[in-house]
Amino acid sequence: MKRGLVFAALSVGACGGSSMPSGSAPFSQTWQSDQGKSIAALEQRLRAVKAPVATPVAVGVNENGLYGVTLPSGTRWTYPTSADTLPIVAGNVVVASNAGKLFALDAKTGRELWTIPTDGRELRGAGDDGTYTVAVVAGESPGKSRFVAVTREGSVARQIDSTVDLGFPAVKGGVAFIPWNNQYVSAVDVKSGEEVARLLLREIVTQARNFNGELWFGEKGLVKLDPQIRLATTNQGTHVELPARQLPGKPVWLGSGNQLWPVKSSARLKIRLAATPTADARLTNGQYLASYFRVVLGLAEKDGAVRFVQSLSGDALSLSAGQRGFAVCDATGNVTLLSEKGGAAGTVDLGARLTACTVDITSLSFEQTSAPPALAAQIGQALNELTPDMAVAQKLLVDELIKLPDPQVTKILIDLTSSTKIPPDLRGAARKLIATRRSGKEYMLAALERHYDYVSDVLLPPPLGPLADALAAMNEVSATPLLARHLNDPANDMADVERAAIALGKLATPAEYEELRTFFALYRATADEPSLVSAVVAVAGALLRIGGAPGKALVERAAQDPLTQSDVKRGITALLTPEGATPAAANTPNVAQNAQRP
Repeated sequence: MKRGLVFAALSVGACGGSSMPSGSAPFSQTWQSDQGKSIAALEQRLRAVKAPVATPVAVGVNENGLYGVTLPSGTRWTYPTSADTLPIVAGNVVVASNAGKLFALDAKTGRELWTIPTDGRELRGAGDDGTYTVAVVAGESPGKSRFVAVTREGSVARQIDSTVDLGFPAVKGGVAFIPWNNQYVSAVDVKSGEEVARLLLREIVTQARNFNGELWFGEKGLVKLDPQIRLATTNQGTHVELPARQLPGKPVWLGSGNQLWPVKSSARLKIRLAATPTADARLTNGQYLASYFRVVLGLAEKDGAVRFVQSLSGDALSLSAGQRGFAVCDATGNVTLLSEKGGAAGTVDLGARLTACTVDITSLSFEQTSAPPALAAQIGQALNELTPDMAVAQKLLVDELIKLPDPQVTKILIDLTSSTKIPPDLRGAARKLIATRRSGKEYMLAALERHYDYVSDVLLPPPLGPLADALAAMNEVSATPLLARHLNDPANDMADVERAAIALGKLATPAEYEELRTFFALYRATADEPSLVSAVVAVAGALLRIGGAPGKALVERAAQDPLTQSDVKRGITALLTPEGATPAAANTPNVAQNAQRP
């Protein structure tokens, strides 16, 4: 900042003066802050002018061209030229670049409106006000930005080459708003080419966006062009941003307006956030969207809590939040329409597989055609459909799942332990979580009915140990016949058998005597590992408790038999002595400890 400027009047259209000096060149670096005077004056003059809302449309890209579909009607069009960066929906125009040319299409029909050369530059951002389409094109290296404003007839009304990086522009009433240097937005009169106002923000600003007819500026957060804009230099403007929360892949909302978004396959296209601000600086639907490849989350605007989960048949390439509802365009060419609650609101097919997509429904509202299932069921379905390479998303979903009080959470966790799509460490985490559950008894009992059976394609036994821990903590005596039958099933891991035996030591009834006696007879002399020793001793305690005189005699004979394994003999001898009559579990892990085990 080298010197102050004397502000004089400057005509903007049919309106009065401005606080910028007459004849100001855009992007001057000698400008000093005017405390919001020029941008406030311009806002007042343009207040009655409405920027057009975006035509609801999805535009897909592959090597063969562009594929458009109007929403929600599903009227399709194609254009035989591809794009090198993401197309942009600006008002009723789709703007794209390819092979050194910038072109515009009618968003509803795909009809070409105009084409102009870019000298090798690619599209970075674009806006439209019904009269002019403005765009910034740039190369890969900094300092080669170009701003252009084009009429509907294809005439270039203004072109400015800049040595500073220009961001994503917008336009309203013939005035282009162009972010630059990460802190300024220059308002440039398209007809004169002069800078008529400037906004200085105290946060990064690389984006000027039209959301449903209102202009917003920023990047991570946005400041609205409204009467409060005069206070933006002191962080008192109308401001909106998304809540901070951890998400897979660390997606961003708008991203830097100074970068190009190539249409080649990239994780950056598939890990995104989408939100539409309202006039009072909230979010439409009270939510925003997050994508991670084939999973889309609806998140609360207040704290980022998960409100719904949608799994897709292909990677999500573009998201949009409407006034009510959402749209997701994926790599298969499907556009999924959702209500604000995540319920189905329709699907539209673009007719081709895609490498990139742009979708905009910021002006639309949808009614759901069917209500979504409970959130636990949505998470369960997504977990079932994800492949092992989606471990980060799977972990997030499991973390969200266990926050829910729904008993169905227990079933989903049980299913995870036998799913081949889930990585081993996540299956282990699910086992630990089952041990802490205190609801979903019916799902636990149903799981215990299952035994390994190759013929019936039951290739994994249930998570016996965690289920035993949970049922013992719930004092669920109805589980004892099932637990007892699993004691003598050789398919079960011995550590799980130990935990089942401990649970039976607490829960068993006389009806389980024969199963327990069989287990004791089989293993009291052959226990060759600590878990099995612990299980045999725990079963001996159960036999003493429920078996009456026969049970006591059985344990006493084993204590005297020289063939009984030495560690087992010490354990059951302690059970038979008065001072050791109750602490069988003292030699074995208790239920609370087992809850920490996989």
